Amino acid sequence: MTLFLHDDSFSNKVICEAEVNKLKDNQLGLEFIQNHHGEKVSLNFNKTATIFGEEEYQDFVKAQYANSRGKMKKLLLVDIPEKMIERQLNDTRYISKVVKNLLSNIVRVEGEDETTSKNVLSSNGTITNTLKQDWGLNDIWNDIIAPRFIRMNELTKSNNFGEINPNTNKFLPKVPIELQKGFNKKRIDHRHHAMDALVIACASRNHINYLNNEYAKADKKDARYDLKNILCYKKYNEGSSDNYKWIFKKPWDNFTVDAKETLQTILVSFKQNLRVINKTVNNYQKWVPQSDGTVKKEFVRQTKGDSWAVRKPMHKDTVSGIVQLRFKKIVSLSVAVDNPDWVVDKRLKQKIKELIAQNTDKKKIQKFFSDKENSWNDNDFSKVEIYYWERDKAASRVKLDESFTRERIKSITDTGIQKILNNHLNNYCNEENGKIIEHPELAFSNEGIDELNKNITNLNDGKFHQSIIKVRTYEPIGNKFNVGFKGNKKDKFVEAAKGTNLFFAIYADENGKRSYETIPLNIVIERQKQGLPSVPEKNEKGHELLFHLSPNDLVYIPNEDEKNSLDDFNTITKEQIERIYKVVSFSSYSLFLVRNNIANPIVNKVEFSALNKTEKSIEGVMIKDCCWKLNISRLGKISKVFKDKV
Repeated sequence: MTLFLHDDSFSNKVICEAEVNKLKDNQLGLEFIQNHHGEKVSLNFNKTATIFGEEEYQDFVKAQYANSRGKMKKLLLVDIPEKMIERQLNDTRYISKVVKNLLSNIVRVEGEDETTSKNVLSSNGTITNTLKQDWGLNDIWNDIIAPRFIRMNELTKSNNFGEINPNTNKFLPKVPIELQKGFNKKRIDHRHHAMDALVIACASRNHINYLNNEYAKADKKDARYDLKNILCYKKYNEGSSDNYKWIFKKPWDNFTVDAKETLQTILVSFKQNLRVINKTVNNYQKWVPQSDGTVKKEFVRQTKGDSWAVRKPMHKDTVSGIVQLRFKKIVSLSVAVDNPDWVVDKRLKQKIKELIAQNTDKKKIQKFFSDKENSWNDNDFSKVEIYYWERDKAASRVKLDESFTRERIKSITDTGIQKILNNHLNNYCNEENGKIIEHPELAFSNEGIDELNKNITNLNDGKFHQSIIKVRTYEPIGNKFNVGFKGNKKDKFVEAAKGTNLFFAIYADENGKRSYETIPLNIVIERQKQGLPSVPEKNEKGHELLFHLSPNDLVYIPNEDEKNSLDDFNTITKEQIERIYKVVSFSSYSLFLVRNNIANPIVNKVEFSALNKTEKSIEGVMIKDCCWKLNISRLGKISKVFKDKV
């Protein structure tokens, strides 16, 4: 069990049962005890484990790890530490040294023997933060991200996310106190990388030497007045000739204005990984004859038996089988006469079969019952209950848990188990305002399942039944596909794994009306093996392919004036940049995106829907209905625009 994330040291690990580790999930050790103390966890071989109480847990930790204070501290943490852990610091130091050496090899001048070239400068976050503040970049960053905070105020109908500063008459972004922990307004937008790069590019060796000296000096005797007079100027407070502060000079006069204009028109592009399959390569050592008669051991590429290697997960771990399930429904007597074997009532079934055996036709059979006013053997048969079968349902075994509401219990294939679970759930229901409220979170918690299996005979009307830990549930095949085509593989169905939907096709009919389709991974693999394009050029309706989209692709939303006239993308305005979106994911006929410069939402699951992505633009336009696909060069320039057929 790992105590908290991003720390692989042994001081962050303890041994426990797999079932307990799964229940803990991503909680801290003490947090897990506080949330689950006293619970019983079902283990293999019908064993159980009881979770410590909080006081019992603390006593155990202090006794067992008295000589390992670091581990004891981690076991008793109530919150994840915000500072970087030791492993991350060491990794960062090592990476920095390697990068400096690699860059030095590129820019080293002739005759320079030092490990680090004089043309490579080392800076740190404190230096860049100081320069950003003095050069006015923090203020322009507030201006750049302000529209998102204004929109959050509109969504929440409040001023919790900023308001106009009366001194500067500018909007000042902020977040409520309860959301401030871990929030950094710089990291909600990808363009902060460009801003940092700009500061580093404009910082000179003098800036770094002066600031390092300022932070290290013991008294004023150590101050670098020579560098201060070169790099800085005195900024006086209003109305005072004595109260001033030394501020760094800007790299050029219009630096702040130019920086703002450039940052607002930066197009953020993203690296993609669309490799699905490739030929397997195997190199082996072999003695190879040389021209001088000797032999030499060389690496030789194997050519026989080439096969394809799939570079994406083929499907989720869960494998489903096909089942045919019998259900009941109410139909008219006429339907029951046509299908007597389906009738539930055995006496009625037998009577209908007797009449059929006497060569009685359907109308006479119906008249036989209608003469008795559809009442026979003291039963009303105006409506008849019959069996029917649903085929091609995919079933798989799942663990019984709190998700089994009354509705989900209906998806269990075994009706006997359905009855037992419903009887058990009845014990965990209460009535509020005349409405029955069920509590599956109690009925099917670990304690609830224990209680279920203790009383399973009573819940099964006095009949013995094995303990229930897992149940078989069914669902429509839907997007599931066969594992294979031979043997029993053709009857096993699986679902695409997360992140394997790589191609979203947009087709158009002769009138230009668009239709959409997500191409499943198994289809993509088969097409690539045959040397075909990943996406079919026509869909089943014969519509032509306009273009296809993949995760991290960029699309542009043209306005009405641009649809027939915009051809030049060499210069992009700030307003146009705001209409460029990044593809996040898609499924079936739905396409989800987010604006290309957005790195994180201001408030999780609030700013951009519960999925942190959207099908519509911020202005409310359905993006997939009108978007153009943009091809971006490695330098972030638009190289091609797909409006019509590829």
